[in-house]
Amino acid sequence: MFCILAVYGTVFHMNQGNPFKLKALVDKWPDFNTLVIRPEEQEMTDDLDHYTNTYQIFSKDPKNCQEFLSSPEVINWKQHLQIQSLQDSLDKVIKNLVAVHLGQVKHTQCFLYLIQDTAKKLTPSLLDRKNSSPNGYKPNNQEMFKPASLDITHAALVNKFWYFGGNERSQRFIERCIRTFPSFCLLGPEGTPVSWSMMDQTGEMRIGATVPEYRGQGLLYHIACCQIQTLEKLGFPMYAHVSKVNHMAQRLSSRLPYVPMPCDWNQWNCVPL
Repeated sequence: MFCILAVYGTVFHMNQGNPFKLKALVDKWPDFNTLVIRPEEQEMTDDLDHYTNTYQIFSKDPKNCQEFLSSPEVINWKQHLQIQSLQDSLDKVIKNLVAVHLGQVKHTQCFLYLIQDTAKKLTPSLLDRKNSSPNGYKPNNQEMFKPASLDITHAALVNKFWYFGGNERSQRFIERCIRTFPSFCLLGPEGTPVSWSMMDQTGEMRIGATVPEYRGQGLLYHIACCQIQTLEKLGFPMYAHVSKVNHMAQRLSSRLPYVPMPCDWNQWNCVPL
């Protein structure tokens, strides 16, 4: 079940009014083998915007889904795009399709964690009794900080510190997530965010960061605890991926009610020539 997680999170938002204007495509119905979720065509007008041109894929038969994925009505291989899946078995098919279209592809694998409450619903057999709810940790000098939500005026700051951002298209994506989904931050003495975390259309907790001058005070841990507690009450499915070289984020994950998954989070960034 965890292999369909990103698709599950996306479908959840589609059933809550579909704010990202996504559509689901299957190879056949009702007994489908491959499911693709992507934005509607009118949303993907910028051929260079891989933040918008994002596909989530789940297949019961990864070795034999190439024909379906090769259709331009399913995936527009002429655009810059990214594909997300928890199935690394799709790697050969995706690389074959990129080669057919004379493009380039970069495959990234990260550790995957389910938030405990989501794991209870999807993968109860993987729960460890040591996992617990957030303990309500408060940062040092908490009187300096004010809990708040991000607004559009904060998007440039968030974009500046996002590892995968720093450009105009990533800022548009951040702005859309801020407008659409719950976000969490702490405002510093200057009244601007010093630490924050967001979520996206797949239900993932992401783009969390703390500005350099406030790091080492446990602010992001506090934000993540608040985010988990709030989104659990709202019924959101939640998960997170962490880079295999980001040891600081891994240490943070070990303190949160995260359940490690036996599969990786995979992303393929595809660029046509």
